[in-house]
Amino acid sequence: MVILGADVLNPGDVTTLLMAVAMLLGGSRVLGELCRKWGLPMVLGELLAGILLGQTVLGMIWPSGFEFLFPIEGPAYIVMRGLILLSATLLLLVAGLEVELSTAWRVGKAAIWVAMASMAIPFAAASALAWFFPTFMDAGALGVRVPSAFALFAGVALSITALPIIAKMLIDLKMFKSDLGMLVLSAAILNDVLGWMAFAVVMALVGGVPNANTTDNVGMLILWTVVFMVAAMTVLRWSFHFAMPYMQAHLSWPGGVMGIILTIALLCAAFTEWIGIHAIFGAFIAGVAIGDSHHLRQRTRDTIHQFITNIFAPIFFAGIGLHINIWAYFDLPLVLVVLTVAMGGKIAGGFLGARMGALRRRESAAIGFAVAVQGSMGIILGQLALNMKLIGERMFVAIIVVAFVTSGVGGPVIQAVLQRRQRRRLADLLGEPHYVELLVATTARQAIAELTQRAAQITEIPADRLDQAVWHREQIMSTGLSDQVAVPHARLAELDKPIIVLGRSARGIDFDASDGKPAHLIALLLTPLADQAGQLDLLNLIARAFASPEIRAAILAARSYTELLAAINLADDLADEHAG
Repeated sequence: MVILGADVLNPGDVTTLLMAVAMLLGGSRVLGELCRKWGLPMVLGELLAGILLGQTVLGMIWPSGFEFLFPIEGPAYIVMRGLILLSATLLLLVAGLEVELSTAWRVGKAAIWVAMASMAIPFAAASALAWFFPTFMDAGALGVRVPSAFALFAGVALSITALPIIAKMLIDLKMFKSDLGMLVLSAAILNDVLGWMAFAVVMALVGGVPNANTTDNVGMLILWTVVFMVAAMTVLRWSFHFAMPYMQAHLSWPGGVMGIILTIALLCAAFTEWIGIHAIFGAFIAGVAIGDSHHLRQRTRDTIHQFITNIFAPIFFAGIGLHINIWAYFDLPLVLVVLTVAMGGKIAGGFLGARMGALRRRESAAIGFAVAVQGSMGIILGQLALNMKLIGERMFVAIIVVAFVTSGVGGPVIQAVLQRRQRRRLADLLGEPHYVELLVATTARQAIAELTQRAAQITEIPADRLDQAVWHREQIMSTGLSDQVAVPHARLAELDKPIIVLGRSARGIDFDASDGKPAHLIALLLTPLADQAGQLDLLNLIARAFASPEIRAAILAARSYTELLAAINLADDLADEHAG
């Protein structure tokens, strides 16, 4: 048995805890992958998993099952909350490791404008509403007694950004290392630091700063924060850079180096939690300081990134929605007002701030929607305020709704505003019917006929029509490529979307390739006649996916559609990394 304070973590608690983690991780991964396929940020699916598994859905459909998996008190509950906090802390370490300081310095001025403007507008509007209409804004018992604290809290809660969610969204959109991504992240960092300092003032107004074991006033809290950030960016940064070659020479890889990095990050997180600023800020600043060292191998960064973002991040985001019953306290008028103030104010402020920072209109609009993403920070603040009875349940649910709406629309709207086309992935175009595991054909003519037969079943276009169009194109110029690949293709007026049929030949088929080698992978490409660029896109997609000898070997070795899909997914991921 494991002793946890005065409680005992018995076998039943262990069973509950392990099942709960499995449900959170599995549910968030499934929904996250679905969102990725639909072009949405994976974080939205991870958040939805928490809603489905939490009080809102599972708790209403099967209350006893929910209470068993996710108890609201006791040792298992305490351990779960600790795991969720640890997950958030490690997620911000990853975000910090990805930051390039040189880029952050270049966007500094614009980031300040964006941070200040995107905070000022919603802060002023929310504070005014809370001051003049406390009942409508659902002030709690303490909020009624101390209206200034309630008004200040409303301003902070509806103007603070969701740093973990913004970081995850930028990573999902392959924008994290861009100048625009760095500007958004820099503005979000400044916004949240100011927000937590303002919340410290709220705590001072109602009787104390939570978790601030070293401070008796707000001024000391700010001083400690500044001292920590300066020390991290100088002493910690230089020390780690100096010691990194020694660690990589004498410690095991990647375990030894990763252990040191995680140790430093957790110590920094503990310190910022101790002084009254949330632990995730300490982890993020530690990540920035550590990641600035060019001695840190890219493979080490990637290993940390994959481990944390695929295991801990889903647990954190799914855990947000567990103990929230949205339907019980959903107040539509309040939700609409809060959403308008929070989202509208942030978008307008972000846009104006970016324009003041000399950015173009389209980029400014994208930045406005990016900084409008709220979530974990607002929820953390809301939970603290709810526990103190500074706000009521209706206001807390409104904050939750704002978090989910802004997290869901941010990524797609940014892509639309920037007119970014979602990069096609070969795996999305290759369903099981699109794969011929072993071609019978021994000639190019026979191979085209065999593949068009399969395409006819998919498109419901007569096979002889497809065969005639593809063979006509093949006679004009051979479609054999180097490295044992051929791409016979045609454009047809009858099609409304592109089609790929992939066939594998064990002995190889002569498609008159420039290197003289027979084709073992034959990809039939059929595209709409009106889509002039579609054919070029698919040709580039095939060339990119089959560029690696290892990928080609894995595809040739595939003995089932599942094995093929695994190889194609790896090819797509490598192509995305190269393009990003």
